[in-house]
Amino acid sequence: MAVRIVLAVRESQYIEPLLHYVRHSEYGDRLHITAFSRMDAFMEYMREEEVPDAVVGDPAFIEAWLVEGRVAVPWAVLSEEGGMIGKISKGLSAGQVIAKYQALPSLLTSMLQLCEVERIRTCTTVEGETLLLGIVSGSGSSGKTVIALNIVKQLSDLGLSVFYLNLESVDSSSLYLRSTRDNIPGLERLLYEIQANRDSEAGIQGEIQSYAIRHENPRCDAFKPVSNVKEMLQMNKRDALDLMELLASGRRYDVVIIDTGSIGEERTEAVIEKCGVLLWVLRDDDVSIHKAGKWLSHYTAPHGGMPPGLIDRSRFVMNCFSEVSDERPPLDGIPLDSILPYISSWNQPYRSELYLNSPYFQQEILQLCRRMIGPMLPHTFAMENRYE
Repeated sequence: MAVRIVLAVRESQYIEPLLHYVRHSEYGDRLHITAFSRMDAFMEYMREEEVPDAVVGDPAFIEAWLVEGRVAVPWAVLSEEGGMIGKISKGLSAGQVIAKYQALPSLLTSMLQLCEVERIRTCTTVEGETLLLGIVSGSGSSGKTVIALNIVKQLSDLGLSVFYLNLESVDSSSLYLRSTRDNIPGLERLLYEIQANRDSEAGIQGEIQSYAIRHENPRCDAFKPVSNVKEMLQMNKRDALDLMELLASGRRYDVVIIDTGSIGEERTEAVIEKCGVLLWVLRDDDVSIHKAGKWLSHYTAPHGGMPPGLIDRSRFVMNCFSEVSDERPPLDGIPLDSILPYISSWNQPYRSELYLNSPYFQQEILQLCRRMIGPMLPHTFAMENRYE
């Protein structure tokens, strides 16, 4: 059932593109917005018996409505001052503040959260099938690989069969994973087989295990890092989609964790399109949050080229959050699912050994896995709870 929102702003040119976006995006089935740019029409509508789920508007509209005392529904003020309630009106300090000008997916998500309507979490994977979990970020140096490998560690400790797939142009996991097996064909050969047999009935020659190596810490299968960067740069979206399909088709693995490179690359776009769950990693700074919002806006737009339901498949985690920070950066409506702590010991020399051995970080990763993957693998996490 769609949430009913009343929107009241002074500019009609603000309303039209917003409503157009809602009608032609995944929010069309979740939001019903009644919008006003005239005070008299807004006040007359609000005096009617039908009560909306929430009211969002410019300060003047909200103040006029509050004077009449009908505040039985959640409401928020649209701020042009970066969410600073003190710059709007002390009389509005009891309400919430939403940045008026931000990425439309973030704005609409804020409206949904205002109604206290829990996001419907969808997943393209059913129990018994391989879950594809992609890890992406709108900016570099966000800690995707460390998070990915710690998720692998937690899931393998729960008894799941896990494959770690690194799709970075330069595989940074080699800093943390060690392997002595160099006499196997690897990802380069597998990509050649995929491309050569794409239209053939013969299919890929050999099992995935013929191209993969086994790591004991964390316990998972993976491809050894590609030595020639050009091989990865030439890997296109179709190659990546076929590779993920191949990893999932045999159902040998419960979960495939996919570590990506720069957002906007074809390989990363394939992950965003294909994966049942997407973990967006943000840093504790304005730039990272701003870029994430822009990319979300791009991919959820009608021209973004992604299938519907991207927001519902997405989870958002802030990495390296420092509790000594005076305040968290504004999130522009991005709904955080988890906050991962800053680990000071990771600044020490020879720290690569520490990335997979921080009890505090692993505890938070396990909590993230419970919330993010637990609904899709309920039996696994039910068994885990029995032995706590």
